[in-house]
Amino acid sequence: MTTTPFLDQEDIDAPPFEEVLLKAAVTPREQAAVRALVDEEQILARPTFRRALVWHTDGGIEFSWQNLACYLYGLELDDAERGFVDLVLSIASPHQTSLTRVMDLDERRLAILLRALISLSAVDTLAGGTRL
Repeated sequence: MTTTPFLDQEDIDAPPFEEVLLKAAVTPREQAAVRALVDEEQILARPTFRRALVWHTDGGIEFSWQNLACYLYGLELDDAERGFVDLVLSIASPHQTSLTRVMDLDERRLAILLRALISLSAVDTLAGGTRL
């Protein structure tokens, strides 16, 4: 297994990084968490974040949620970004954080997390729109 992070795509025919991530997400928790990161866009675009999140292996990519949790405070994220990632980690893995982290989020990131939680719950009658 190579521990080189899957960051840059040199092959112009390669699928976008976000698409590869979505395909690699296996469990419902990973799928909801990755969808939230892809929808948020800004944090996932950072190479340092990508290095902390995924590893390129011979079989594709592997998520390293524990590695991301360990590097959370070294990724140069502001409080709102860190709060978002902390909550995403709680969706993806057995990571614990306080729900008061939602107080650090803006409307856009909160809506993304609410949609992720709704998809994870498998309740298809609740909409994550302007009003709940």
